Amino acid sequence: MRQNSKFGAMAVLVVIFSIGALSGVGGTFYYLKQKHGHRPHRIEQRNPEDIYRVQIDRMTSRLERSLELSDVQIPFVRAEIEKFGSAMREKHEKMKPQLDALMQERMVAIEKHLNAEQVEAFRKLKSRRDGKGGEGGPRACRGALGSKKTC
Repeated sequence: MRQNSKFGAMAVLVVIFSIGALSGVGGTFYYLKQKHGHRPHRIEQRNPEDIYRVQIDRMTSRLERSLELSDVQIPFVRAEIEKFGSAMREKHEKMKPQLDALMQERMVAIEKHLNAEQVEAFRKLKSRRDGKGGEGGPRACRGALGSKKTC
């Protein structure tokens, strides 16, 4: 094979590979936009009732798809989800002080086994997890539910 035809064949392969790569990237962005594009950025002003309603909607739609619920069954299943969800929320609110105390006790127990540098890092992780934000953390620009904090 001549040098010129080898170069041409390689150029064609590179072009085909590039088209495939760009199609893959473009397809991925299109898919993600379709799947998540309808959701606005997480709005800090959402209240707990909005979050609760979204969770009920999500669970109902999952059960509807996975169990192939009929149109007659869907409202009954949704009503049961709402009823037990409300009861669970009430129990959680009553137990929250006890759970918070246990988590604080756990934190103190863990810190006993850490050096000073690790304690500082551990507290930063906890601060991020609790929604107080932290540089670069997943909740860096979040306020408490219902707050109007924005970045």
